[in-house]
Amino acid sequence: MKRTVMAAVLVAAGMLAAPLPAAASPLQNSFAEATLYSIAHPGASPSGANDYACVPSAEHPEPVVLVHGFLENSYDNWASMAPALKAEGYCVFALDYGALEGIPFGGLGSLEDSAAELGQFVDTVRTTTGAQKVAIVGHSKGGTVPRYYVRFLGGAESVARIVALSPPNYPTPGPPPDEALQRLNEGSDTVQGVDYTTIVTRYDQVVPYEASLLTGEGNTNVVLQDLCPGNVTEHTGISYDPVAQQVVSNALRGSDPTEVRC
Repeated sequence: MKRTVMAAVLVAAGMLAAPLPAAASPLQNSFAEATLYSIAHPGASPSGANDYACVPSAEHPEPVVLVHGFLENSYDNWASMAPALKAEGYCVFALDYGALEGIPFGGLGSLEDSAAELGQFVDTVRTTTGAQKVAIVGHSKGGTVPRYYVRFLGGAESVARIVALSPPNYPTPGPPPDEALQRLNEGSDTVQGVDYTTIVTRYDQVVPYEASLLTGEGNTNVVLQDLCPGNVTEHTGISYDPVAQQVVSNALRGSDPTEVRC
């Protein structure tokens, strides 16, 4: 079955959410602007995302799956990065997960439930695009959820790389860490065969940047201020930051990185 026909069948069956027209989801320059837009336009999808007729190119064979964080949605998190990645030639997909009826923000479920939702979405993306594996870019909780998926739910067979922006990988000040996070870091905090890039800012006011850093094999930690000392990006703004977006692009490319410009 052709991919475009497959996508139409899945939409009709309710297995896919039909994306909004591009005109209904403009590019945004900040998280705050995107959040206000998403409240006024519930269900908005970031421009460039969720084109289920997209065919991965030889240059970019892995579709990119964008995973929002806690109390976020796919639009307010990715209204800048999704169209940027689409312009680079990637097939881009963004899910909304862990939402409650009538609430415009998601990521509210447990780590386990969130990872299960992600797994179902990845399966759909792989089916409709014909891709063997995907790359995942996540923000905050959305950077930790993929780790659970690849370690405990078989995602290592479907995920080539995880690029995480300010993820809460280790306990942060506040309530004790839940059991799922403890299990996730036992032995090694990475899974063999998956490439990890963890991107953080020293000005993170939500997740202390040291709590994001991984130590396992196959991971690269990037502190934005090590590249650009004058960068003052904080937690919610990191997915909109031009420097962070360049690091994401290089991480997805996997080889021949371009020079990051401050």
